Amino acid sequence: MKVLSLSEFSLQVESIRNLEVVRNREVKASRQLLFFAYAMATQGITQELEFLGKMCQDAFGVIGQSPEEFETLFTTLDQAQGAISSIA
Repeated sequence: MKVLSLSEFSLQVESIRNLEVVRNREVKASRQLLFFAYAMATQGITQELEFLGKMCQDAFGVIGQSPEEFETLFTTLDQAQGAISSIA
């Protein structure tokens, strides 16, 4: 997926705001449009956070030997044991 720049993101938000259904606040008739606008707005944020997380892992390292081993800290015990044994 392409990461949107701030100006591209602003243009998309402005385009959504200029839609007639949004200007007239006809939200009841268009829940799908409202969800789509929310998803588009949060997509860029999520991508930036993923990128920042990977940069921080590269810069500062991770607990364990790899990012995958670090991720196992946040899974259930059964899932973690299976993942660690597959890494080793």
